[in-house]
Amino acid sequence: MKKKNKITISDVADAAGVAVGTVSRVLNNHPEVNSRIRAHVWQTTRKLNYTRIRRRKLRTPSGGDGRRVGHIAAIFFGMENTLVQLPVVSTALQGIEKALSTHGRSLMLANIPQGDRVPPFLLEEHRVVGLILKGPNQGLLPSVDDNELLRRSYRLPHVWLMGRPANAHGDHCNFDTMAAGRLIAEHFNAKGHRRVAFFNPKPGQNQFERLKDSFCEAARRQGNDVSVFEVPPPQSLLWPLPAITLEENVELLVERWLATPARKRPTALFIPSDRTSVQFYTAFARRDLRVGVDVSVASCNNEHSLSATLHPALTSIDVHADLIGRRAVEQLLWRIREPLETPTFQILVEPTLVERDSVATISN
Repeated sequence: MKKKNKITISDVADAAGVAVGTVSRVLNNHPEVNSRIRAHVWQTTRKLNYTRIRRRKLRTPSGGDGRRVGHIAAIFFGMENTLVQLPVVSTALQGIEKALSTHGRSLMLANIPQGDRVPPFLLEEHRVVGLILKGPNQGLLPSVDDNELLRRSYRLPHVWLMGRPANAHGDHCNFDTMAAGRLIAEHFNAKGHRRVAFFNPKPGQNQFERLKDSFCEAARRQGNDVSVFEVPPPQSLLWPLPAITLEENVELLVERWLATPARKRPTALFIPSDRTSVQFYTAFARRDLRVGVDVSVASCNNEHSLSATLHPALTSIDVHADLIGRRAVEQLLWRIREPLETPTFQILVEPTLVERDSVATISN
């Protein structure tokens, strides 16, 4: 019999209709939750038969006095609440929970969309010994002099999860975006596509930009005609940033693709997230066009819960989000043990291509 997946804190949040940080505060008996929501969350945990990560007393790394090792916390900030609900992020969070469970560690969570406050567990000395940080993948972080959340976070060992802003400090765990772009370019080429394009309705998003650069470079090396469809970058960025691509941007780029003369129009598009690909399918169907017939599409993240109903089935890059979460924990625990190591590290998980039916084979 197939083993049922363990219920996680993100599952509880989804079922209760509250933020992950709210569930964390309830589970940790924090006073900043009203009694009605507290009762609702506890009722949901019982209904789902949720079991908290096992707590136990462990000796400190130096062989100390047997006090309980401090908590690990994950802080999401600078993005809308929907960020935590994206399947690729939820899967990484599940990987974090599983890895911490094997080490007898407890996880605390905070979701701070505007990045304008400090979670209570950071205000209590020694309550938290390490952080996993997930910030916006667009723009720069404010100065630590202007942001107390960052200032306090940087005092602790920390690892950035699935994206590290250009001016951020600390270790980083993600998938290899260079490899992902190359895999898609090679797949299009093997299927006979010689006019290809990157479809970018969210310019300036760090991860999308790296995927764009690697895809375009690999496709040009193969001698293919490469173009980029993208909207103008935003004039300013204010937190919280949207976690989901704006639908009107997708519509605009579909129209731009349609307006391209047929003899120059790309026959295959790389769309850098499954969520955006779902929007693309909808925009295409609205125009009585068909993916896999009128254009081939490949995507990134392999979020099957989003793409399961798409027809034809979506070819996508599996970024192995669960493994990214687990590796982030392992790197953080190493960083806690070795606080004086000065170089920072990037741990990149090798992605894989999941071939389905959205990329047609064409003859040259």
